[in-house]
Amino acid sequence: MLPNLPEILLYLFLGVAIQLIGSLMRRKSKKWGVTAEAATALLAVGFNFYHHGFLDGFIYIAFLSSGWMAWLTLTGGEAKYRELKQELKSVEVEQVVVTRKAARILLDIGFALLVFAGAVLFLLFGPETSPLKLIIAFGMLSAVTIMIKRLATYQGIRIYYSDANGCLYLLSRLNARKFPVKDLESMRIESTVDILKLHPFFTLFTANSDFTTSFQQVLRLQFPGEAVYLTIDETEQWRTRLAGHMTEGKQTEERVEVLPFYHRNNIKRMLGKLYFAMTVKGISAYTGIVLLLYLLHAPVWLMLVFAVSYWLFNLYISDHVLKIAMDARETHDTEVIAAARRVFARAGIPDVKVFETESAHYNGLATGMNIGRSMVTLTTATLKLPIEVIEGILAHEAVHVRKRDVMWGQMAKAVLLLVYLAIILLIIDQVTDIEAIMMPLFLLIWLLMILFPVYQSFYSQWMEVRADHLGASFLEGGAEQMADSLTVLATRQDEDMQKNIEYSEAANERKVKESSLDRSPWWLRLMEFQFMPHPPMYWRVQVLKTHQLQWGKAASKLWFIARWKESFLPKERAR
Repeated sequence: MLPNLPEILLYLFLGVAIQLIGSLMRRKSKKWGVTAEAATALLAVGFNFYHHGFLDGFIYIAFLSSGWMAWLTLTGGEAKYRELKQELKSVEVEQVVVTRKAARILLDIGFALLVFAGAVLFLLFGPETSPLKLIIAFGMLSAVTIMIKRLATYQGIRIYYSDANGCLYLLSRLNARKFPVKDLESMRIESTVDILKLHPFFTLFTANSDFTTSFQQVLRLQFPGEAVYLTIDETEQWRTRLAGHMTEGKQTEERVEVLPFYHRNNIKRMLGKLYFAMTVKGISAYTGIVLLLYLLHAPVWLMLVFAVSYWLFNLYISDHVLKIAMDARETHDTEVIAAARRVFARAGIPDVKVFETESAHYNGLATGMNIGRSMVTLTTATLKLPIEVIEGILAHEAVHVRKRDVMWGQMAKAVLLLVYLAIILLIIDQVTDIEAIMMPLFLLIWLLMILFPVYQSFYSQWMEVRADHLGASFLEGGAEQMADSLTVLATRQDEDMQKNIEYSEAANERKVKESSLDRSPWWLRLMEFQFMPHPPMYWRVQVLKTHQLQWGKAASKLWFIARWKESFLPKERAR
């Protein structure tokens, strides 16, 4: 039978307990830690199968493993915390005063509850036998993990600064950092916390690390690949002190005035962010509609009609929602505007505008269901790249706009979703005792969950390869310029990723990240080619430089063969 909510919570907690026992024992001895964790896991699995039987037991194993993985993810930064705590004993530091106001964390929690209200209500009051409850439970686990980490950061954050080594230490058990001030790229003061920018459920395309604990002035520190937000006392004095250690050529920006989230000029933005969080980052809005219709005893076909209609409506307004979610604004960079005009004119979309969004990530995004409603958004980090590289990125995104890839991508997704709905209706119509087929149903749900990203990856990668090759024809430098653009983009992304690893991971756990331009081991290639929306960067660059094909059957066939050949053959045979 389907587990009820208390049973789901119990097995999630057991998974957490298994990982917690192992991590505590590993502090004494790695060998004993692994042994204790394995023994506890075997006991839990054995009890589960004994209590629930072999077939139903697999359902509970899924929640057990999910709880284990969630806690592993949550405590991943604890080693860095212990390392920095030990380091501070031998370094002369000054503690930076942090003021905590309960209203700050309560607002975060309040918005989180509002975003997931529909999903929570469905768990509590929805039909007991609905498979949707399983999907909601798995989906909400990551959201709960994020909020636990945020709560722990608010409660435990301590900040230290060392003049001797020029480093800033942020100590929180689950979220520790060490930043060399010489790495600072920019710095500014904001008048108060911009909750609509920092809340983890309101963001898209950003790399913000929220260490704020009150609503006082915010010090924003931009490091490679990460923007850090702090609320500390004597903000102006600390900005001056840190500026003295910044590398020459880096800048301190002017103070930014931030309006409260409830200000009348912020209402539209707040509603847009909430709508984005409920419909794009979560399924709360959809589950809320289904629950309402269920309580009104509506037939299943009417629930499906409402769900599909609501999805189509969201598709139609997606450009407006994403624009608000990204806080995107039209760029005023004259060099970028001129480059966009050249590229977009060759692509046959001269009226499309370029927007920018504040983010430390290097990336670009095309949005809009049709050319008239489309826009291309670049991050502020991307706008700092050489103009020839930006041209390559614009050409790639121009193909997505010209070919209406956003619309066709959603249509392709809709086809599979309709198949899923047909399967659900068939089960409802033909099966009178759903508990009698619980194990096959559970396996079917998992199969469909695995199939979904594989299917998405297939059509998405085809569109990305087309954007590379067709976009190259819009560039004066052709395929060579597109390949160079992707190379610079991948290199900058790798450099920032490596910096982020240095900031947040303990030295004994730190691994040097392989370049995205190098060919990965076969199992990583399998994941990248079969589950990711983009083919591996090494392959994209290699094909552009080696073959320099115009888009057509030859380029499409090359990708299709590589998708399977690179995924499954050993390294020496796949080449």
